[in-house]
Amino acid sequence: KMCWPYQLLILAAIASLGNSFSPPPYTASSKSRPAAITPLCSSPPRPSSATETTSTSTSSSFPTSDIFDATTTLTNYDQTQQQFIQSDGNQGMGGGLSALHHIQSLQPTTRTSLQQAITTLTNQAHVERATDSSKGRIMLGICASNAPEALGGLKSWVAQLTLPRGMLHGMDVDGVPIPVEELGSVYVKYSTGGAMTFREMRKSKRGFDALWRPGDALLEMYDGDFRGV
Repeated sequence: KMCWPYQLLILAAIASLGNSFSPPPYTASSKSRPAAITPLCSSPPRPSSATETTSTSTSSSFPTSDIFDATTTLTNYDQTQQQFIQSDGNQGMGGGLSALHHIQSLQPTTRTSLQQAITTLTNQAHVERATDSSKGRIMLGICASNAPEALGGLKSWVAQLTLPRGMLHGMDVDGVPIPVEELGSVYVKYSTGGAMTFREMRKSKRGFDALWRPGDALLEMYDGDFRGV
């Protein structure tokens, strides 16, 4: 579980409106985001391992050593964050506040190495997804204090990583928009997509979650203390 700074890829505020996503006429989910959702802390990062974002493929256009180094960088970051959370007293629900403190302590050189690792794995995922849409899957989870902040982070990550744009679900009930001020803290789940047929879904073993369309995102209310991507 990782917490990332909102400004990992662009060292400027990314709290802008996510107007590249348009709310669809679907019923908003009333469920709270489970605690199992990845803890986040700050912004544009890649997954904790190359297997979730990119499945290693023989058609890789990037040296295996680069993918290994990128995965190692993110794994080490994950371990360092967990150690920091413990030493900081595991503050907040699930250590969410301590995770934020860790993000705030990152040096510029560390942010740069994380940015490079994320970019490497993302580019590899693009290559794999171009060959087979069921592979090279990228997923983002964004925890924020409010919807505009979450959508700003989502828009920034999607733009900076050249990810597909889809529909934003969860901001309406039966087609009636939910006032932003009523949402409070939110969790946004983004995916580049997955299997498009039931046969592919069964093969992927990801259940109905594999049926996401490229670039779709789901916004839900969130009552935890983690903040970030």
